[in-house]
Amino acid sequence: MEQEEEEHHHDEVVEHLDCIGECVSTISHLANAANTILIPPIFSSTRKPVVALPQISLLPSDSQAQLLPEHDQADRAEKGMVIGIVPGEARPDELDLHVEHVLRKRDQAKRALRGLWAFLKTPMGILTAIYGFLVAFWGAAIVLFLLHWINLHNDYYQKLWIEITCQVENGLFTITGVGLIPWRVIDTYRIVRITHYKILSRKIRKQRGMKALNDENDIPDPENGALTEEAVLPEAQQKALRYQQEKFMKSQTWYRPHETETHRAFSITTALWICLLIDGNSIFQCMLCGTMWGLNMYNRPAWTTGSLVPLSFLCGIAAAVLIWKGGDRTKKVEEVEGKFRDALGVPEKEQCVKKSSSLMRLFTKGSNSARQEANSAQQVAQCDAGPSTRT
Repeated sequence: MEQEEEEHHHDEVVEHLDCIGECVSTISHLANAANTILIPPIFSSTRKPVVALPQISLLPSDSQAQLLPEHDQADRAEKGMVIGIVPGEARPDELDLHVEHVLRKRDQAKRALRGLWAFLKTPMGILTAIYGFLVAFWGAAIVLFLLHWINLHNDYYQKLWIEITCQVENGLFTITGVGLIPWRVIDTYRIVRITHYKILSRKIRKQRGMKALNDENDIPDPENGALTEEAVLPEAQQKALRYQQEKFMKSQTWYRPHETETHRAFSITTALWICLLIDGNSIFQCMLCGTMWGLNMYNRPAWTTGSLVPLSFLCGIAAAVLIWKGGDRTKKVEEVEGKFRDALGVPEKEQCVKKSSSLMRLFTKGSNSARQEANSAQQVAQCDAGPSTRT
């Protein structure tokens, strides 16, 4: 157990990496969405994926970078190379190398894809990928049979296979939409209670003539470091609020009740909308199950499946988007990046851009020499053209 703890970084370190690196951020967003839509909170071991940070290779040229002129160091900083390694020194800490590499090379698309691949290799990612593939496969089969791109040349068998694909797709949606209803109802109850205490806190502060909170989503709690006079809720209500926040945060991994060194408190209104959309996904899925299993394929109106399937699906997609955007708004990206740059001595991105790289100087010299050659050629042409015009 001690070796595992030494190999794994603490949550505080992960929170910092979540703010600056697209790799960890992508994994976090995918895990939060999967925990809300697919994986119930009873499986606590699989709701927190463990991924390995990519290894940073130190090339010999990187080791000599400290001895290079200042402009060459800027060139390597723009290319994302690790600099400041002196030959003969021990290899720096892997975490420091990763952070420095992230700060120097803002290759967002590549890092996001790397995070996606790292997530798919975890148990949670494998489960999510299998479920997503099945949903996409049978959904595409419905479209292919409806458009007769897969044509069986028999109306009965064509309709039969359309029915089979629809039933399989409905069964896949039922696993999450209906199977997770108990946890979704409880989470909705908890966020409604939290919203109630937020409104009550605002009302009490207004009645007492107190200054409004800088962030209403971060309801003051003496046990979280807030001043006693800032916490306006009675003790019993404050204790009930704390209990609901802790339980809701355990179930919904994207929720943050209080500001931390790296993140702001998650928007309570956004959290309420996420839970309502997830409830909508379950409600529409129950209606779809009633029509799919209560009516046969001959008596079932086409508009029922044509409307309920998209509504149920879009509710889940909208909830995932809100989780992603809401999580991004909580990050203190500039503060965390500034702290890391000061600690590792990494210059700002603007400073690297202001310093001309060797390639830029090469192109500048080439363009200047080309202009000089063009000007001299033009002067020679004018001198040569002078006598001919006089003659």
